[in-house]
Amino acid sequence: MTAEPDPIRFTVSLDDGTLAGLRWKNDQAPPLLFCHATGFCASAYKQMLSRLAANFDVYALDMRGHGRTTLPADARSLRSWRLYAADIARFLDLKSESGWTLAGHSMGGVTATLAAQNRKDVAALRLIEPVVMPALYTMAAHSPVWPLIAGRLPIVRQAARRRSRWPAREDALAAYGRKGLFRGWAEGVLADYLEDGLTKDNEGVRLSCAPQWEAATFAAQANDFWGAVRGAPAPVAALAAADPGSTFPPYARRRLARAGFRIEEAPGVSHLIPMERPDIAAQFVAEA
Repeated sequence: MTAEPDPIRFTVSLDDGTLAGLRWKNDQAPPLLFCHATGFCASAYKQMLSRLAANFDVYALDMRGHGRTTLPADARSLRSWRLYAADIARFLDLKSESGWTLAGHSMGGVTATLAAQNRKDVAALRLIEPVVMPALYTMAAHSPVWPLIAGRLPIVRQAARRRSRWPAREDALAAYGRKGLFRGWAEGVLADYLEDGLTKDNEGVRLSCAPQWEAATFAAQANDFWGAVRGAPAPVAALAAADPGSTFPPYARRRLARAGFRIEEAPGVSHLIPMERPDIAAQFVAEA
C-alpha cells in the first residue's frame, strides 16, 4: 500500500459551516480518524500521523472552534463535549465507510469514544491520555452551579487569560519557543502546530482557538466517559503517561483494565505524548 508523503487539506460542508482537516491519502488502507486535544488542531500532530500513513488512510479533523473549521463556537452554551462528538458523527455519516479506527488525544480521545457509541462502522478505539475526571467533578458539572465552580478552576482561568495575538507568525513562534512547556517537544512540532493554530487578522495573527472557547472547553465536563466506554462498539486501548500530571489517572487505568481493555504506559513523557514523542504515540495507535 502506497500512502501520500504529505497531507492534503480537505473540508466537509455542513449545514452550519465547514469541518476542515488534513488527510494522508491511502485508499487501499483502512480508515483512521484522529481527534486533537483542547486548544490544538490537526496540524500539531503531523509528525505523529505521517508515521501512520503507510498503515491507514488517515484523516485528522480540526474540531469546532479550532484550526480552520468554521462551525459556530459559542462559549456561553458549551457544557459538555457532546457537541464535538456530534461533529465527529456527522463526518463519519458523510464518509459512509466501515472499519474506522477512531483515535484521539486528551479531549479528542473522550470525544472519539462518545462519538463511537452504538455505531456499526467503528472497528477500534485508540485513546492517548484521555481526560478522565473524578466522579464528583462529573456530577457537579451537571449541576446549575457548575459555571460558578468551573470559572475558578486554574486551567480554565489560565486559558481565558491566554495571549491570543501577535504582530507576525515569527513573533508567536519565538514567544512559544521561550516557554518551558514547548522545550520538550520534538523538533518541528511547534511550527506544525502554529501552521493552523494561528490565523491572520487585521492586527497580524491570532490563535485559531479563541481563549474563551478553549476555557469553555476545559470547563465543559458534563461528559459520561464511562457510559461511552460501556457502549463502545469495538475494542478500546489507551496510552497513559507515567507522569503525575497525567489526565488518565491510575484508578481509571485499573478500571479500564478490569473491563478487559488494553492499557499501556509511556515513561519519560508528559500528557503531551504526541508532541514530545510522536514515534511512541504513532506506534501505540498502529499496534494496540
